[in-house]
Amino acid sequence: MKMQGLGVAWFREDDFPRWRSIDPNFQPDHQHWLQRMEEVFTRYQAASLPVIRVIIEPNQFLEWSRANDAGVGTEARAAFVACKARPLDHREGMH
Repeated sequence: MKMQGLGVAWFREDDFPRWRSIDPNFQPDHQHWLQRMEEVFTRYQAASLPVIRVIIEPNQFLEWSRANDAGVGTEARAAFVACKARPLDHREGMH
């Protein structure tokens, strides 16, 4: 199956305290994170890589993580985003 786009985890500012409680290694500052991710997003788009922002809901992620024994760190979030991005490729197109 050909990958249609790259899913990028996107976190709402209001959810940041919850993410910090889920994963103590989570980026502590939303503004810093947002600035970094906007730069990454822009770089991917400049390289003509189709990118999808995938907003991660903490409860949905935890449910998936438990069901898949995936943990809660960066790799688990990346795997979750990949799962969520697949159907978005076909429904919404790239951003």
